[in-house]
Amino acid sequence: MGQQLIIVGSITYAMKSREILFNHGIKAYVERLPRTPDMPGCGYGVFVPSRTDEAEKILRDAGVHVLGRRERVSRG
Repeated sequence: MGQQLIIVGSITYAMKSREILFNHGIKAYVERLPRTPDMPGCGYGVFVPSRTDEAEKILRDAGVHVLGRRERVSRG
């Protein structure tokens, strides 16, 4: 499986997620998701280079509404 983004519903949740993960010693980066037919609105994801399963659990336990995961589109 390639690199995964943890999908959240807003930029606010993405920024909050990055901060929560940082406080747990996990690097995370906020990314805007490209518009697709299955996700037409403004979507944001949190890219976690490693420990993605652990990061998702931490976010859910912290009350962040995680919408799912998606394969990260390589840039460049």
